[in-house]
This record gives sequence, C-alpha cells and structure tokens, in this order.
Amino acid sequence: MQVSILVVSRTPELLNRFCASLNQASELHPMEMEILCSWNGTDAEETQIHNTSRYDLHIAQRVPYHFSGNMNGLAAKAGGDVLMIANDDLILDAGCVDAGFNLLNSNPEIGLVGALLRDQYDLISHAGINFDLRCSNYHLLDRLMSSSKLSDIPSAPVGAVTGALQWIARQDFLEHPFNTAYRVCGEDVELCMDVQQRLKKQVWLCAEASAVHEAETTRSQDENQAGNSEDQIRLRARVKTFIDQASKKQLKILLMQQQRESMHLRDLVTDQTGQLEIQETLNIERKERAEQEKVLLDLREERLRLKQQLELAGGHQ
Repeated sequence: MQVSILVVSRTPELLNRFCASLNQASELHPMEMEILCSWNGTDAEETQIHNTSRYDLHIAQRVPYHFSGNMNGLAAKAGGDVLMIANDDLILDAGCVDAGFNLLNSNPEIGLVGALLRDQYDLISHAGINFDLRCSNYHLLDRLMSSSKLSDIPSAPVGAVTGALQWIARQDFLEHPFNTAYRVCGEDVELCMDVQQRLKKQVWLCAEASAVHEAETTRSQDENQAGNSEDQIRLRARVKTFIDQASKKQLKILLMQQQRESMHLRDLVTDQTGQLEIQETLNIERKERAEQEKVLLDLREERLRLKQQLELAGGHQ
C-alpha cells in the first residue's frame, strides 16, 4: 500500500465531505490508499459517517482528542509507505493527494511536504511557515492574497509547513513522531525541525497540492483548544535551537523564503498603491467633468437669460 491517510475527527459532516473530495484528489487505485480515523465523537454521531470515496475508511481508534497522540497512534497502525496527515475540515482540490505524494518521492532529500491552502473566502491561508525575531512562527501571506494569485507561489523548500496537510514517509515519522508534550498546537512545526536537523532532509511546500481549509472549524467550538502559552513557549525554544544549530544550507532556505515573502508583500503594496493612484485619478477626472458640466450649464442658463431679455426688449419697441 502506498498511502495511509491519517485524520482525527468528531464531526461526521466534515469527515464525509473530506472523504468525498478524495475522489478527485487522487488517481491511486483503491487498494493503494486507506483512510484511518481517530474518532472522538459520540457513538450516535459515528453512525452518521458515510464514506463516499473509493478508498476504505477505518475507525482505527476511539480515544479522547489529543492531536499529536491521536496521530501517533494512527501512524503505528498504518500500512502505507507514506503517511498523509490531514485535518477533517479540508476540501481537497483535484490532484492534491497525488501532487504531494509525488513530490515527496521525487527526491531523497525531501523528507516532508506541505500543501498550499486557502480559506472559504478564497484567500490564501497557508503558503509555508516563517519565524519572526522572537522565534514565533506565523503563516506566510495569511489572508493577504487572493487565490487567483496561487500561480505566483512556487513549490520550494521552506522552514516549516502546517500539519493541516502533510506527507511524510511512515518510517521517518515513526522514527520522529509528533511531540506529545504539546497540548493544543506546535507539534507539526517541531516535526519540520526534526526532519531537517535529525533526518538531514528538507521540508517543501507543494504549490500543486492545494485545498480549501476551513481553519479550526472544530477546534473553535472547544474552549480547551484555544491558544496555549505553554505550547508557544515550548515551540519558541525549539525554533531557537533549530536556528542556532542550522547549517548554511538550512539558513539559505530560510533566507530565500523571506526574500520570496518580501517580494510578494512588495508587490501587494505596489498593487494597492497603484489602485489608490488610479482611484485618485478617477476621482480627479470625475471632479473635473462635474465642474465642466456645471460651467456648461451656467453658460446655457446665461444664454437663455440673455435671449429672454432681448425678446422682451424687442417687444417693447
């Protein structure tokens, strides 16, 4: 078996929609891919799961929600050579699964692949992860660009990618699984650090692997899944260690990623400035036309007044 899709869910509607999108997302034979789900919903909700994809869906475990722990448990049960770690709130685009899978297998230097994601309003929500001066992570171009600009973002090595959609060899993941010390989030970024530092491989963003991601559709309903300061502190320390120990090649990847981000942001500012200038020009032209029309109207009224005066003067004579 080539691919095992690992997904954690408690919402049948989301899981059903995700599975349905797999039919267009991959051309793999039904025997070459499986879906393993860690279910943490109710028994009644589980009966509402209806898999309409051509791939087998297995409820592999029923345990309380803990993303990293749930995913590690699924990985141990997976039969595929490659793991596709996915959120249930994804709607995969055509060819998405195959693009990520093929890129991972295209070069032995590539150890983990992430996807290019947009939100339900067609704004880019994930194009790789970068780090600021405090070693905090953030999503590049998060909701700053329309999905119509997707072609401007290349497939390239990056510092990290979101765990909302990742591809990694099963053996590599078993060697360096998610760090279960994270309570809410951060294990996906740390995995990217591990792949680069411990496995000496690269993390890539695959522009051809795209999907709609309705971020935190489920998590936002659970107050226990809000941002966690302990997770943030732990991840900042891990990022700092990564940067301090990074090789020249790894630092070059971070630099190139920052340069691409700067280029996109500069283009955005230029476009917005250009639009403002165009709008200002149009406003000036409208104002000038309005003034010209007023002058013409005043002239017409003046001519009419003079004509009336002449007519009255002729009548008196």
